[in-house]
Amino acid sequence: MPWSTSELAELAGTTVNTVRHYHRSGLLEEPDRMSNGYKQYGARHLARLLQIRRLRDLGVPLAQIEAVGFSGNSLPDRCCP
Repeated sequence: MPWSTSELAELAGTTVNTVRHYHRSGLLEEPDRMSNGYKQYGARHLARLLQIRRLRDLGVPLAQIEAVGFSGNSLPDRCCP
C-alpha cells in the first residue's frame, strides 16, 4: 500500500518538512510519482526513514548517517524462527 508524504511522516513520527529535508540531503530516496504527480512511498522508504530517525535519536550526525547507507535487501524477510 503506497503512502503520501504526510502519511509517511505520520507513520514515522516526524514532519513532512523533515521528510523533505532528508530528500534534499540525499538520505531518503525520492519515491515514484503517480500520474497526478503525488509521491508514492513504500515500505522501504518507511524503513529507511525509521532508520534515519533512530540514528538521529542516538546522536549520529546526518553526514555519518549518509555513510551508513541503506539497502532494502538487508532487512530480514521475517523475524525469529
